[in-house]
Amino acid sequence: MRLDDYLKRLQRAAPRGADAETLRALHAAHRETFLFENLTIQTGGLLSLAVCDLERKFLDEGRGGYCFEHNTLFAAALREIGVDADTLLGRVRRGPPHRWCRTHMVLRVSLDGEVWLADVGFGAMGLVEPMPLADGATSTQAGFEYRLRRDGGLWVLSARDAAAEMDLYEFSDDPQTPWDVEVANHFTATHPESIFRRSLTIQRTTGAERVILRSETLARYRDGRLMEEPLARDRMAVVARREFGVELPAGPFVYESYR
Repeated sequence: MRLDDYLKRLQRAAPRGADAETLRALHAAHRETFLFENLTIQTGGLLSLAVCDLERKFLDEGRGGYCFEHNTLFAAALREIGVDADTLLGRVRRGPPHRWCRTHMVLRVSLDGEVWLADVGFGAMGLVEPMPLADGATSTQAGFEYRLRRDGGLWVLSARDAAAEMDLYEFSDDPQTPWDVEVANHFTATHPESIFRRSLTIQRTTGAERVILRSETLARYRDGRLMEEPLARDRMAVVARREFGVELPAGPFVYESYR
């Protein structure tokens, strides 16, 4: 793990120790630094979770990615500074429950006798900072209030914005192997029903603002309040450059093949 280069991109000094404040600072800096995006998928590319390939993409090319990429890179950085991070897989609670599957990755971090949920890879709707992995734990971050609860043998993370509370995802306590993650990544990146094939997305969180480009819609949360506007296809490149500093290729994109 190229820790020095990672910290340079985050504009953070080398941590003096492995503690909860270090975890919080690195988590927040990662979220502010790297975009959540699926442009590799949308341009027909393949996703590698090898740390060397993630370093090239995130650190050298200034790119971002989705949950498996973000949390794999973040876990590698944590382990480099001596922080124990277990990989867990979860189900996004979107659509009918019979279609939920383990296509999201989170981290369970143990520090000084405390256990934390860390997740730098859920896009603009996700945690900005880690939160205690405890039943009933709450955390207010960038206009959202997050809550963890037990539901049978599962953990469920929900978020409340200015309008309503929604479940984001569920996950279990059993650690996953790197090959479990590879299987989930392959399905998410290649299955024709995956949302990451059926829509192009770029997302960021900065301060109290969360911005989401999803195909031909731009959504913006400020202090938890949602504003949306439709986009014409020919305006997507302008918006991607203005909002995210991303130069979109001309296309066509994978999602357009489903029309």
